[in-house]
Amino acid sequence: MRVLFLLLSFAGALVFSTFTDAAPPGKGHLGAQTASTEVIAAVPANWPPQYSLDEDGNPTGFAIDVLDRLAEELNLTVRYKVAQNFVEAIQLLEAGEADLIPNSGIVSERKSNNLFSPPVETFRIVAFIREGDVVPTLISALHRKKVGVVERNAGLFILRDRQDVELEIYPTAERALLGLMSGAVDAVVYPDTVFEALARSLGVEDTIRIVGSPLKEIPRGLRFRIDRSDLHALFSAAVTSFVNSPDYREIYKRWYGTPDPFWSTKRVFAAMLAILAILTVAFIVWRYFTLSSFNNRLRLSKLQLINLNETLEIRVRNRTRELSEEVEERKRSQRDLERFFNQSQSLNLIVDFDGRILRSNAVWEDLLGVQCEDLHKHPFIGFVHPDDREITKETFSALKAGENIDGFENRYMCTCGEPKHLRWSARADVDRQLVYAVAQNITDQKKAENALKLTANVFTHSDEGIIITDLKGNIVDVNEAFTGITGYERDEILGKNPSILSSGKHDADFYQTMWSKLRKDGVWQGEIWNKRKDGDVFAERLTISAIEDESGNTTNYIGLFVDITKMKAHERQLEHLARYDRLTGLPNRVLLADNMLQAMARARRHGHTLAIAFIDLDGFKAVNDTYGHAAGDELLVSVAHRLTKVLRTEDTLARIGGDEFVAIITDLPDEKSCVSTLNRILDAASREFRLGAATASVSASIGVTFYPQAEEIDGDQLERQADQAMYEAKISGRNQYKFFDPEQDRRLTEYYAQVADAKKALKTDAFRLHYQPKIRLATKEVIGYEALIRWEHPEKGLLMPGAFLPPIERHPDVAIELGNWVLDNALGQIERWNEVGLDTTVSVNVSALQLTSSDFEETLNKHLQKHPAAEPCQLEIELLETDALSDIERVSKIIRNCRLSSVRFALDDFGTGYSSLAYLKQLPIDTLKIDQGFVQDSLNNAQDQELLKLIISLGRVYNIDVLAEGVETPAHAELLHSYGCRYAQGYAFARPMPAADVLDWHSNWIEHRLTQSAMPRALTGS
Repeated sequence: MRVLFLLLSFAGALVFSTFTDAAPPGKGHLGAQTASTEVIAAVPANWPPQYSLDEDGNPTGFAIDVLDRLAEELNLTVRYKVAQNFVEAIQLLEAGEADLIPNSGIVSERKSNNLFSPPVETFRIVAFIREGDVVPTLISALHRKKVGVVERNAGLFILRDRQDVELEIYPTAERALLGLMSGAVDAVVYPDTVFEALARSLGVEDTIRIVGSPLKEIPRGLRFRIDRSDLHALFSAAVTSFVNSPDYREIYKRWYGTPDPFWSTKRVFAAMLAILAILTVAFIVWRYFTLSSFNNRLRLSKLQLINLNETLEIRVRNRTRELSEEVEERKRSQRDLERFFNQSQSLNLIVDFDGRILRSNAVWEDLLGVQCEDLHKHPFIGFVHPDDREITKETFSALKAGENIDGFENRYMCTCGEPKHLRWSARADVDRQLVYAVAQNITDQKKAENALKLTANVFTHSDEGIIITDLKGNIVDVNEAFTGITGYERDEILGKNPSILSSGKHDADFYQTMWSKLRKDGVWQGEIWNKRKDGDVFAERLTISAIEDESGNTTNYIGLFVDITKMKAHERQLEHLARYDRLTGLPNRVLLADNMLQAMARARRHGHTLAIAFIDLDGFKAVNDTYGHAAGDELLVSVAHRLTKVLRTEDTLARIGGDEFVAIITDLPDEKSCVSTLNRILDAASREFRLGAATASVSASIGVTFYPQAEEIDGDQLERQADQAMYEAKISGRNQYKFFDPEQDRRLTEYYAQVADAKKALKTDAFRLHYQPKIRLATKEVIGYEALIRWEHPEKGLLMPGAFLPPIERHPDVAIELGNWVLDNALGQIERWNEVGLDTTVSVNVSALQLTSSDFEETLNKHLQKHPAAEPCQLEIELLETDALSDIERVSKIIRNCRLSSVRFALDDFGTGYSSLAYLKQLPIDTLKIDQGFVQDSLNNAQDQELLKLIISLGRVYNIDVLAEGVETPAHAELLHSYGCRYAQGYAFARPMPAADVLDWHSNWIEHRLTQSAMPRALTGS
């Protein structure tokens, strides 16, 4: 009894210890706190109760609560990426877009590519059937049933290798539940709690039930990306402590509807140990009282057992020896069968009558590029080439009917996209409904057959002539194209040497070089002239190749050639068109450039002079317009013929376009030696031409330049020099020649450089306006300012108009652009002065080019509209007398139109032109400005004084304001005032000044004018 008491005490202590260990220790410390870090978790949108979305679209569920509580303890921030389903969540994790999945099954298939924390819960993988179906007692009763599983779920991993179950794979658990409810599948294998929760959420929990015992219990934990071992270590320690805490049981109760059952695994295990201990003690006590009686009976039976044992041992030894021999024989047969099935000389296959592949040898993997396990997932017909599937199905049906198949051929598709040709032998076991098939890969054989057919087809139907010879050069075969090109029939050329085609145009060295290269490189390519059977010589492009056997020894030569005779003729024609003028037959610009280079080299080598004459016909356009283009072309041909006759054979005459010709006169002892040739050209061009029934006359203007020159020069520059001299000849009256003038060219180059600088100055805003006041002589009152342009040159400093305006005024585009700049800036300055209370007029100089341009009036109106704060009457436009008289009718019309807008006009530098009274009467101007040339010497020159009186009196007669320019001293001002001149401008009052200085000067002038009756000399600048 003491022993019994001790055993009972031990069992009680064990139970207490076990229950104490199972009790939750409360929320424990989950490890060292870390700095707040963001963790990205991928979760499916709907996998209750693990995952779902609340009304605001935020993730919620058992796994979300567990992860949030763990992250809070670890001082981490969780950002969720919501996927449509669990498959997409796994894809996010695998793609590196997430760090973990909060809750995932821990299965061996996933451990190689993922890290898992200790389990947070355990799922039972069970089979669900519809309520009311016949309930199988065991899961094995699902044999030959259609079972639904969810892709990438444990149910798929468990059942995918079972051949007796037909699997229907669904993308989501909802689809699987729908398939079960609709009868599409007989059962669904899925985790129990999740599937039951899904059914409860849809209100169909009473229509399904669990069958049999669980197929597997799968722990579930946090699933980390393989490269996040840091997070794995951190969370694993936290999970171990958390699953035993009250917080965990609270979350579990919330989502699974019931608290964590009291009879947990540990408590059940402890209770079983206690019961086992009690039973063991009871058994020992009972055994103690019954052992003695059993002992007596055992002794009686022992003798019987000894006898029986000896007999049994003998029988067992004999039977064991027989079974061992039988097993060894079966193993030998199985090894022989496996060795035969897996041999690499053939493709072996076993399929059932439904076409499913049950077994295959490894050769299939090399052939199709598909692993055997993947091969067995699909019917064999899926690998057959689409064009061969119908006949393959017919042959398979014949097999199932009991026929033997030998020599059947079809094509299988490999992953590389290339079809593989197979030849089959197959037999069917009708009783077992299996087909045993052996195939040979005949792809290379098929390729060789096709290559032979293709070669024969190419040889027969090729457009290229083909000739095959032996090593001695005797012809062994030719194709039809050879006969078509050479005229020799196949029968009459066989056995002959290809030299029968020789044209005689190539010497022995040519053939020696050809055969030397052929023997060295194995191939020769080139063009050759041969002779047809009828004696015609033709050109061919020929390729000869050496044909070698397997040992690398040359056995034959094959030649391929095409007739290029027509192409050669066409090339010559194209070359002529590319280098000669189509109309006249003279060299064109391309050939002219080549001939000029040669002539220049010859002139340098021999020390001779070379003349380049640029010839342009005068009056050719009139001939074209009068008689038509056909007559014009006829005239050009006649001119070319005449000019060719007057030139020497070594000279060159080229037509470079239209009615322009260039002559190269070579080998001249000096420059004057070309004069006689130039006169002959002028004479030939000016003689009358007969054009059909009509006659026409033209002449020639010739520009001439010479080579060599002091500085190195190329052909294009020589042609441009001659062209420039030709224009001088036209300007000088035509029908003459002019020699190129280097000094004139220098001036022209300088002109273009100045124009280019002015364009750049406009772009960089380098021009400036200075303003000079205009004074009323009687009161010394400022009546306005004249805007005078200056150029702030980056290298030369501030330039006066005379240093840059002359070349600009000869260039219409730049002159008009600069004039518009002056108008725009002057009006802008008027606006700025108006803003500060300076109400005055500004006059600007406008050139004849700008004034007479077609859009001047429109442009002026645009400037006025652009500056609305400037009144049109505050603007005065000055034009030179010489410009105004160049086209007085048009200028007068423009002035009258512009004055309608209240713009004033002044005639500048009066007295330097014609100064006609009739012209003065005709021009509708407001102001007459006397040129400073009449003012500067007026103090001592009586003639100038009389002219001043006359001009001033003209102003009074025509009611025009008169202003004198160039008033340099007070004496000049007093003299002019005494003659009746009302206005003056000059250094006696102020020099031109920047706009920034005008306001100060204006204020000082007014102050001195009011305090002194005499002119303020300090402001005169004199």
